[in-house]
Amino acid sequence: MNRQYFRYNKYKNKSCSCHAGHNHDSRLEARYCDQLGLLVRAGEIKGYQTQKTFDLKVNGKKICGHRVDFLLDMNDGTQEVRETKGWATPEWKIKHKLFEANYPTIKYVVVTR
Repeated sequence: MNRQYFRYNKYKNKSCSCHAGHNHDSRLEARYCDQLGLLVRAGEIKGYQTQKTFDLKVNGKKICGHRVDFLLDMNDGTQEVRETKGWATPEWKIKHKLFEANYPTIKYVVVTR
């Protein structure tokens, strides 16, 4: 028999790609990536990276890593993290607090629907 099995991700999101060709874990993330592309073309931001991983440390020891959806390079030379969320999981809440403690100079913005 010729059956196709579709693998869904853990939170029932549908993976898709944006107009720039990046693969994303959700449609919300892909749509936001399209918006960031428009901001770059308009000159509002210098650029952005997708799926950037940061080490989260306590007392100099690596506890875990936190992969954010987008790392933006702003025109004034600062950086900003943008994370798209449908809902906040307990694990993400802890990583968010650890990120803010480890990287106090990087602004963390959560984008929801």
